[in-house]
Amino acid sequence: MGCSHSRQRNTSFVYSVPVTPIESAIGESQVYRNADSKDQLYSTMIDEPSIKTVQQVYLRAFEKFGDSDYLGTREKLPDGKFGSYQFKTYAQVQDIATRLGSGFVNLGLTTTTNDYQNLNINFMIIWAKNREKWLISDIACALYGLSLVPVYDTLGPETVKFIFSQTKAISILVSSDHLNAIIDNAKSCPTLKNIVYFDSASEEQKAKAEEAGLKLLSYDDVLKSGENKRDYKQISPQDIYTVNYTSGTTGLPKGVVITQQNQVSAAAGIANRQDITIGPDDVYISYLPLAHTLERTASLLLTMKGATIGFYNGDVQKITSDLHELKPTIFVSVPRLFTRFYEKMQEGLDKLTGVKKTLATKAVEAKLDNLKKYGALQHNIYDTLVFAKMKQAMGGRVRFMLTGSAPIEPRVQDFLRIALGVPLVEGYGQTESCASSFISHVEVPSFGHVGGPLNCVEFKVVDVPEMNYTSKDTDSNGAFCPRGEVCLRGPSVFKGYYKDPEKTAETIDKDGWVHTGDIGRINPDGSLSIIDRKKNIFKLAQGEYVAAEKVENVYLTSKYIAEAFLYGDSLKSHTIVIAVPNKDTLLELGKELSLQNLSYEELCVNKQIKERVLADMNKRGRESKVNSFELAKQIHLEPESFGTKDLLTPTFKLIRHQAKNYYKTIIDQLYELPIEVKKN
Repeated sequence: MGCSHSRQRNTSFVYSVPVTPIESAIGESQVYRNADSKDQLYSTMIDEPSIKTVQQVYLRAFEKFGDSDYLGTREKLPDGKFGSYQFKTYAQVQDIATRLGSGFVNLGLTTTTNDYQNLNINFMIIWAKNREKWLISDIACALYGLSLVPVYDTLGPETVKFIFSQTKAISILVSSDHLNAIIDNAKSCPTLKNIVYFDSASEEQKAKAEEAGLKLLSYDDVLKSGENKRDYKQISPQDIYTVNYTSGTTGLPKGVVITQQNQVSAAAGIANRQDITIGPDDVYISYLPLAHTLERTASLLLTMKGATIGFYNGDVQKITSDLHELKPTIFVSVPRLFTRFYEKMQEGLDKLTGVKKTLATKAVEAKLDNLKKYGALQHNIYDTLVFAKMKQAMGGRVRFMLTGSAPIEPRVQDFLRIALGVPLVEGYGQTESCASSFISHVEVPSFGHVGGPLNCVEFKVVDVPEMNYTSKDTDSNGAFCPRGEVCLRGPSVFKGYYKDPEKTAETIDKDGWVHTGDIGRINPDGSLSIIDRKKNIFKLAQGEYVAAEKVENVYLTSKYIAEAFLYGDSLKSHTIVIAVPNKDTLLELGKELSLQNLSYEELCVNKQIKERVLADMNKRGRESKVNSFELAKQIHLEPESFGTKDLLTPTFKLIRHQAKNYYKTIIDQLYELPIEVKKN
């Protein structure tokens, strides 16, 4: 990425500007666009406007970068370890994808449905971790007009059943670790006829598949059939590229319909940025789930620019080995992994003593000061003496990093910037906007915001009076800072949920604005800060969504609990809970634990009592199949009802944002405690 690492910090940079008159903004802010494209939104690369579909992106890349390395996988050695990366060129990938797509057609692995907006759609499901064959399958589908529908690797058969029930797909591509789950649940997926497995299948699995009436094919079987190559299909920008199913934290997942235009617009929006320069010399490591639109958008962007993509070994815990071997120049991740790098680096600094400790402390303080004052990322002396080993932790060649999915702790972001000496920008988007709507500027270090809109999207904020957020708000200095629910519109933004008009209508208004549910603040420089969440769903640092009311309702099945308030800080990886006990049962528990000499109020602060109550609550959670990341790791027992503190509505519903403010000190204290708790 092109950037200047040691210049005077640009304090006058403008991220976005209003493009509608202020007098038209009633109950909402003006509409804002990128300051460099205020007159129009773009759905293509500015310098190549004829490239309008994903298929065209790939065909252009194959022609332009044919002999360049494209996709790489580490060699699996006889002893089970991983060796060096083996790469395929763009031309080689085109040949494989062409044979694979032809095989899909020749073997009749897809069937046409037109039960969504009268569009002819050919679905193919895929369930696997990131790998070379995953992306090649996606390319094959793009070349032959098939819509590849991914399943998150961590999700189970229930989600797969639901996806088949909606899409009516007849085939699935699957890695061997999920093969049994598919075969065993075939009866629940009545349209399923074909399974294409990536690795191997045992004789027992083949027999079970045959018994279930399924056709079991290897990846190589499909390639062989595809040696009789077919012509590529004609693709329209309005054709469905994919249906991306959300993780379904509030019930069944929603299928986000992403068109060819949506996907190209999102990738082109980044490609059009002048401060972000990617080329054939760049190398990227793919480990974030390709089932998420963020990774697919990143992969398409890198393909546009002729970059090389190397895949991780499949175990994120061992990704450091991949980084050392691949030596990527671009690293996109989520706060959780960045925090892990930060903690490792801090651990190394903490072990220093004497002169080395003094030097390291001085180096960190000096570089952080220079970052704040001048935007400087590098230092001629300290980078060599103190930070050289830290840079090697990510392979030694990283020159640009991007974080997304959830907010990152500012101290982590700033430390990694000065430790590695490269930009770490922050982005914001949702599946509904191909995960790519806002990105901070490479040359203007962001502090507390996600930058401005790409040139493929416009935005505004709408008043949320019940939470005291309005478009007329000002900051502590009196500067105009509209606050409200963030709404998006543009060619990169989806048009609806698959076969779910009710949820579509809840999300997209009559003027085409997608209401994100996130509360944002428009800063004086036109940047956007995400400051809250409108709905009772929050995201943890690792990017997982938590449906608070769902978990609270399960917790209320515990005999010890009368009221519950589950909270998750988006900068933390776990939840905490504030609960009002059933007084009588808590007193009984006190007797059971020989604590009858303690009053009710004293029992509420007793460590043994709190551990026992939380263990019972989480036991109920596990019995109700609540995800482990949703279960609280710390608890505060509140002796009095939330109603005595005006935290309940007349219908006894928790006023969540008021509870958050009321218990702020307690929340902060709970997050300072160790997360380990005892279980029954």
